[in-house]
Amino acid sequence: ITRNEFYSLGMSGVALWGRTVNGTNDGRNGDQPRFTLFDGNFCHQIGLFQKQSSCYFQAVSAQNTITRNVCFNLPRAAVNFNDGFGGGNEMAANVLFNTCRESSDHGAFNSWDRLPYITNVGDPNGSTRPAWNNMHHNLIVSNYAADGGCFDNDDGSSYYEMHHNFCVFGGHKGDFDGHSKYSHHTVYIYPVSYFKACFSMDIQNIPPKGYGETYSNNICILQDAGGMYLHFASVELDDPSIDVGIHMGNNSLYVPGGAESATVVGQSSQMSFADWAKAGHDTTTKANGTMPTVEEMMSWGQSILQQ
Repeated sequence: ITRNEFYSLGMSGVALWGRTVNGTNDGRNGDQPRFTLFDGNFCHQIGLFQKQSSCYFQAVSAQNTITRNVCFNLPRAAVNFNDGFGGGNEMAANVLFNTCRESSDHGAFNSWDRLPYITNVGDPNGSTRPAWNNMHHNLIVSNYAADGGCFDNDDGSSYYEMHHNFCVFGGHKGDFDGHSKYSHHTVYIYPVSYFKACFSMDIQNIPPKGYGETYSNNICILQDAGGMYLHFASVELDDPSIDVGIHMGNNSLYVPGGAESATVVGQSSQMSFADWAKAGHDTTTKANGTMPTVEEMMSWGQSILQQ
């Protein structure tokens, strides 16, 4: 599906939907859209009647490629993955903005993962563990009510590698037992994922060893003094599992006031990033109190997207 314009539609631009074995969670019958290419399309002003609409939507589908599309002026997410079926998708070099103009509790990209499906994608012998999804070199602005951020990995979403993206108003998000997500080499400007934080984990415990969340080698720019570098809604800061299931390092943090101003927030307490690092956490991340200019932020984004 290449080089089309989707405009003034009542619903989604493209929707992929597969079938499982007798309606179970077994998808090894292969009766699903796979290896679909959605490339170079221009999608805007859609979802005029059906508000749960996207430029691109997939459910019970895997191993697809979404590249070089421009999507904007939408009631809901630009790209939506209904589930974690199979994995192995690539989303790259897209431009997404002006999403969620008529709704919230969503992001410019949205994913859900509420049911484990058995496929041969992640393991040829059959497994509920999917292949990793590769999300890279996208330019995303999560403006309007896209409060879930650039990549709203919702409801247990797992196995996402997100790298070399330029994200405005979007941070790293985990919730409802999501795990195995890796954000790296990305520029995050004024991040928001329901909370104004570079990394936010909401309504869940820390993932166990081997299923951790990673946030490394990123640039994160917090707009306000006292801004949150790290946020846990349901975990206390003295929980020893944090160092097992959360891997953060080598990030460049910019916040008015520097390391003493940036905060790490737990369920019932908080501390400065400076004290967090002194306690032995995330010692390779550097906090800077001198805020970058717009020109510097744009140059970082350009550099990341060209790598």
